[in-house]
Amino acid sequence: MAEADGLLPDPVPDHPLLNGRKEIGRGESTIVLEADTVDGQERVYKVLSSPTDYAYYTAEDRPTGNHFPVVFADHGTAGRSSRGFPFHIVEVERLYPLPGSGEAVEVATKLSTSYFDACMMWRNLAQDMGRIALHHLTVTPMGWSDAVQESLKALEVFSGEYGALPDLIKADNLMMRKDGTLVFSDPVFME
Repeated sequence: MAEADGLLPDPVPDHPLLNGRKEIGRGESTIVLEADTVDGQERVYKVLSSPTDYAYYTAEDRPTGNHFPVVFADHGTAGRSSRGFPFHIVEVERLYPLPGSGEAVEVATKLSTSYFDACMMWRNLAQDMGRIALHHLTVTPMGWSDAVQESLKALEVFSGEYGALPDLIKADNLMMRKDGTLVFSDPVFME
């Protein structure tokens, strides 16, 4: 995979937890590998090369709740990425891409569309556009469920405290559990 694809170009780091595991996904700063199923709960290893992503998954004050990923363990580091940051191995619940229809898809589509529209409304603010667009979603009545509304507010607080930029547009940033619950799987990135 080339860096031109926007995907992390690095190979999977050499580590006993990762060796021989199937790669199931890759992003700009993340590699996702299959992990074992424990007590019926499917898990993955997320190999994170972004300090912002690492904080999103492991900080004590990270957003939690029904619409955020369940984190089982922080397994430490395994080398460095080509971008200079350490690779962190975090074990999280396995999430799935959104299907073609259903409630989670409808909420995700409304979130992404509303977020994009708000970004366009605030685009003259350049780098702060995403944060203001996220704030717009938290204060504008849009019929979100209480849980989604609280999750958006938690994401806004996290973004502000960690200097992260929100991203609710990319398809893989909003995923779901097998039960259909929408999850903010990777909604932030580094400035």
